[in-house]
Amino acid sequence: MTKFSFRYYSKTSLAVRLSISALLVILLVLLFVFERPISKALYKWEDREIASTSQVSFIDVGQGDATLLELADGKNMLIDCGPKSAGDELVSYLKERQIQTIDYFLITHADADHVGGGVHIFQNFDVLEFYRPMTYSASEEQLLDYPVHDTQIYDEVIQAAQQEQAEIFFTSDALSWGSEGGAYYIRVLYPDQPYSNNNDSSAVIKAQIEGFSFMLTGDADTDVEASLIQKYGSQLHSEVLKVAHHGSATSTSEDFLAAVSPNYAIISVGENSYGHPTEEVLSRLAVAGATVLTTMDEGSIITLIGEGRMQILGVDGKHIDLAMITVIVAVIILALFGIPDFWKKKVKLKK
Repeated sequence: MTKFSFRYYSKTSLAVRLSISALLVILLVLLFVFERPISKALYKWEDREIASTSQVSFIDVGQGDATLLELADGKNMLIDCGPKSAGDELVSYLKERQIQTIDYFLITHADADHVGGGVHIFQNFDVLEFYRPMTYSASEEQLLDYPVHDTQIYDEVIQAAQQEQAEIFFTSDALSWGSEGGAYYIRVLYPDQPYSNNNDSSAVIKAQIEGFSFMLTGDADTDVEASLIQKYGSQLHSEVLKVAHHGSATSTSEDFLAAVSPNYAIISVGENSYGHPTEEVLSRLAVAGATVLTTMDEGSIITLIGEGRMQILGVDGKHIDLAMITVIVAVIILALFGIPDFWKKKVKLKK
């Protein structure tokens, strides 16, 4: 057996090998340090950002939902506001977007991971119109035959809305919003009546923005999806689906995916003990041919709309493609360059 020795290599080939090895080490260290690497930041893997006239942001609020629509006429809509623990981060994000007034603030349903940041919103922004679930909080006088959701956080949010004297509506009053020039049309598809179960009452919204459609589903389950299919059929088709209930197996049925037929599926999710998103839902999305992006992996996910195009970006540029490709190519080059030469040296020495 021939013992390894650097004398098998010329100074030039040894320098090449050492250089490639150093590159590999640097890349691997960067991949480890940045976790989800650096291709956008260092390699500019993505195309140039389009000159957008509208923007849809799926904001990273951990295990919860918050979606911001910034529209071509200067108006905006905030749908859900994440858990209370993410309230400060949500406010910071909105202020970075230079939001001072929220034209339409809609809460899909009363679960804490969708309403928790509401007090932060009312304390930091002027809210012109607030759309709330057809569900009363514990301290309210019940004027209509709607169920009560008696959590403290929901009660705090409703009280904050009343104290700030926002104009308050139930989601049953939220039929649609549109611009005069037709740049957008936003419609509440569901619910049309109160339900005792929170997820059954979750608002489902379709937003058509400059020729692109977004299906925003809150925590609607498969029964809700079935009723939507029956009522709207092919009208549900949307380029972007905000996957219901953080990727729970109780939502996102095969039939619903067939009706929506999304190009992109956005899952708003954080570290959790529920197993979200489930492998079952991820499998359904893969079969449907949708590109899946999660806020847990990507951070806040931004959709730019303009120039007749739609472009989806991850705020933190967490895309590993080019960095990983570079590592693989470098390994192949090192192998192809080194092994044949080393083998020839071994053969010569044996002779």
